[in-house]
Amino acid sequence: MDELTQAPPAATADSAGRQRATRRPKVKRKWNRQYLAYLIHSFVGLKLTLLMTIVLASGTLAVLSQEIDWLLMPEMRVSPTGERINSGELLDTLQAAYPEQGLSFFQTNENHPHTAAFARYNDENGGFRYAWIDPYSGEVTGDTPLLTVGRFLSFLHATLFLPVIGRSLVNAFGLLTLISLVAGLLAYPKFWRFFFKKPRTGNTRVFIADLHKLVGLWSIWFLLIIGISGSWWFYKNPFVRFMDAPNPVEPYPSKPLLSYEQLEKLGTKTPTPLTGAQISQIVQDKYPDFQIDMLNAPEHNADPYQVSGSFGEWLVRTGGGSTVYVNPYDGDIVKTIDVREYTALQRFDHAMGPLHYGYWAKSGTADLVVKLVWFSFGALMTGLAVTGLIINLKRTRRGARIVMSRTPALKALKKSWHLAKPWGGPMGVFKYINILMLVGIGVGCSIAITLGSQGVKDTGFSYSEKALGPWKVSMNAYAGLLEKDLKPIRPGISTNLAVNIGKQALHEIKFLHVRVGKPRTIRAPGTLIHGPLGSKHAHFELPKKIHDGARFWMTAQTWSGEVYQTSWPIMPDNKETFDVR
Repeated sequence: MDELTQAPPAATADSAGRQRATRRPKVKRKWNRQYLAYLIHSFVGLKLTLLMTIVLASGTLAVLSQEIDWLLMPEMRVSPTGERINSGELLDTLQAAYPEQGLSFFQTNENHPHTAAFARYNDENGGFRYAWIDPYSGEVTGDTPLLTVGRFLSFLHATLFLPVIGRSLVNAFGLLTLISLVAGLLAYPKFWRFFFKKPRTGNTRVFIADLHKLVGLWSIWFLLIIGISGSWWFYKNPFVRFMDAPNPVEPYPSKPLLSYEQLEKLGTKTPTPLTGAQISQIVQDKYPDFQIDMLNAPEHNADPYQVSGSFGEWLVRTGGGSTVYVNPYDGDIVKTIDVREYTALQRFDHAMGPLHYGYWAKSGTADLVVKLVWFSFGALMTGLAVTGLIINLKRTRRGARIVMSRTPALKALKKSWHLAKPWGGPMGVFKYINILMLVGIGVGCSIAITLGSQGVKDTGFSYSEKALGPWKVSMNAYAGLLEKDLKPIRPGISTNLAVNIGKQALHEIKFLHVRVGKPRTIRAPGTLIHGPLGSKHAHFELPKKIHDGARFWMTAQTWSGEVYQTSWPIMPDNKETFDVR
């Protein structure tokens, strides 16, 4: 009887011992280099996943932006028939088709034989558009909006349409990509042995994790290109641009201007500039092997004609290569900038764009093949961001299930609430940063679409129409293209002035300047107003202190020597100056 009564306690003790023995022992995580690298890789890839996915997906599509627009826009499509027409003659023909709009950034698309040449202009409403012309027949095929599908994707990838910080933020993701790559390799010991390891099946999380590692390994070369180029740009913007960090790249050759002596030799009558056809022929005669990619007509009367192209060099963006500057009145070559003479760092700086976006192949089939390779690996990078998030979500849910199965109900409920609450989960408070940025991107997209159709006309501060000698002139100030709803006049900042003045006035005016305060001498009239017809503007540095009653003064000098002036109050007074935001 005593034995029977003693048996249950013994059995209970033995059962409890076995239960304790089957419990998983607590393992204290060892903080070594591999584990630290894993934490960094997970943090970088997880906390800003939504933004990272948008940057990667838009960049992937932006690689084929021109091809996307080519499929959607019939104005861009041409059939190669015979030889191409002289590039300058194409620009002259296009300008004749749009006589009231000043064309700029005329791009020949010579490396893309099935694509029309085009130039940008401002329409009557102030919006931006592109005009297209067949380079074989000389037929104007039509015009398209600024924000086509392809260009929208390109702008989205470059700026996220976020005012002020957008480009810097996108560049930061390049640095994060490089950090994530290095940390991921350190967290994956002897990674070089797993290039051909098949992902394990049977468990979704394990399969996705193995696939994530395999894709990452085969994308190392591409991740390095994106990470290095993005990190380079991140140093340049914001550090060099906004924080005065030292620029490791030597200054590029400056654009030359015509001297006062050269302009005075033209006399007191309005001179007639050479045509685009004459300019391009002069360049081709001087440099027979020079391929013209872009033409830019002068934006003011001291500006030379700019002809950009290639002597055959690689890894240079279109319009950013070698440049020949020509006097638009007598045809003399003012200066030639040859990319082949750049320093190693300057060439490295130029190479970042073509390498990042995959447009370094010369033309034809090779160009499309390279872009498709870049598109494919961009899609894989986007997949890495998505699968990384899925892995973390599944790991978190698995941990929650284990906790709930091994702890009392109250503790499980508390843990579940910790995961479900808005500031909990794998992303934590960073989800708010992602959501806030997504809202900003949405607002920025709306601004950009409006900008494409309306430009910067009637935004910011409006300076009413006034007489400037025999002509009429008005202007408006805006902080920036994506910042046009911000206050444009603040002490010490850079602002922009869009100037509206007639075609006849621009024909007779030699120089047009603007400054804060009345100029004391005609030799210091202020900032030069420049740009094509319909898009005259000035980038203006405001003084650090703006006095009450300060005024913008505009000064016009004609070819015959007359000087005319007018002025407006800088700040809105609801009489001459208005806040129209």
